[in-house]
Amino acid sequence: MTRRRGIRLAARDALHVFVGDTDPEAPPSTMVSFYVFDARGGEDPIRTRGDAVTWIGERLHRTPALTRRLHRVPANLDFPYWVETGVDPDDHVRYETIGPTSRSGLHRLLASMKERCLDLSAPPWEVHVLTDIRGVEDLPEGATIVALLLHHSVTDGLGAVEIARALLDDPAAAPSAGGRIVAVPGPVRAAVSLPFRYARMLPALVAARRARRALGGLTASGENTAPRPQRPRTRFDTDAGSAWQLGVVRMPLPEVRAVARATDTSVNDVILTVVSGGLRAYLASYEEIPTDSPAAIVPGSLRDGAGAESENKVTLMYVDLHLDRADPRERLRRVHESAALEKQRIRRPESAASVAAVDASPAFDLAMTIRRAHRGRVGPTGDVVPLANTTVTNVPRGPVEGLRFGGSPAVEAIGTPMLNRNYGLVHSVTSLGEVLTLSFLASDSCMPDPEQYERHLAEAFAELSRDCLPPGARTVSGTGRDSTPDGRLEE
Repeated sequence: MTRRRGIRLAARDALHVFVGDTDPEAPPSTMVSFYVFDARGGEDPIRTRGDAVTWIGERLHRTPALTRRLHRVPANLDFPYWVETGVDPDDHVRYETIGPTSRSGLHRLLASMKERCLDLSAPPWEVHVLTDIRGVEDLPEGATIVALLLHHSVTDGLGAVEIARALLDDPAAAPSAGGRIVAVPGPVRAAVSLPFRYARMLPALVAARRARRALGGLTASGENTAPRPQRPRTRFDTDAGSAWQLGVVRMPLPEVRAVARATDTSVNDVILTVVSGGLRAYLASYEEIPTDSPAAIVPGSLRDGAGAESENKVTLMYVDLHLDRADPRERLRRVHESAALEKQRIRRPESAASVAAVDASPAFDLAMTIRRAHRGRVGPTGDVVPLANTTVTNVPRGPVEGLRFGGSPAVEAIGTPMLNRNYGLVHSVTSLGEVLTLSFLASDSCMPDPEQYERHLAEAFAELSRDCLPPGARTVSGTGRDSTPDGRLEE
């Protein structure tokens, strides 16, 4: 009998599977990215479900991750494996003709996709095609939106971009082929190997303990700055259980870069400052500005560091948003300094070593650790929260040239941040061409008026731009669509 072969999930990838096992009520580990196409801008736009299924099916050979399903080892005696399987694109493509609608109605529909659970017994991906979208003022009339849904165990945000670009006809796209293909163990072989896996974990645990001590010494000497353990509670620090709403604000990427150059900061710093300004104005409208400043979780890349064998190559930074600073330029300077300290922290070898034990954890141990953490979870209480109040993810989509669906050219990409039951407001930043898109998902329970927050974000960027640039260098930004060719967000 031929033994099954597959690609063993790394611990950081399997974590997304085990969390779903432990807490089925948690927000699903579903990544969703939207690509907007102008159906008036080319010949032969895709107008039927059959055409959409054919288009995706003809490009699956470029995306190895989409032709695999998860194979579980009983009792988590080993990590799951990705194994090749037959894929019928007809089972994974959803198609809907929208017709006349409203901006808020479309946003509700898009936000609902984020709550969709993907079937891990099949290749965990879907493509949703929404065509003939009419009456939405900030989209081309008759636009098509293609949504790619992927389970987070497959890849991270940057990996999802390569998969999407391959499906949307970019010849330069290079989706990951995954790790080494090996024999998949049965339960007996996996159980026999388990003691050896625990033995291999011990050196990593010792190294992690030494690294944490070293980090503590560096922090005490002032060479390292640790994230503040507590932040003030805001209306967004909620066990979000109500419906989610999507908000979208667009900014001209050249103008954002000009602000960064004029202030010797980065595009990321500018956008974090815009989020800070929007939060400050929104909370002020409810007379709820905290005396201490909230912070944001900002994922940082680990593509050349610890965990690089994983498809999820990120770590977390905790950046102070300095809401206590009323002056936008001063707030930008402070955010830049706080972000720089966090970048220094995550790049220290001691930081990588302090969390590397997770990469050496046996599957059984990691799954049990997640279960214990879930049992010990405490809901939101008190006046403070740990580490951060919201998230801001940044995933560039690359150049716009050559990206198409049928004959329709791409004009915009809209990202969605991962949902977290601890945060009622989460943000995503992306760019395609010369438009930078700042989107957010907000729970009805903490933000009943997302349009107001959109306005505050647009005004925060306009104010920052006025303070940093001469009048001739500024353009109009807001919730409407600006121009679109090439651009990536720099660190």
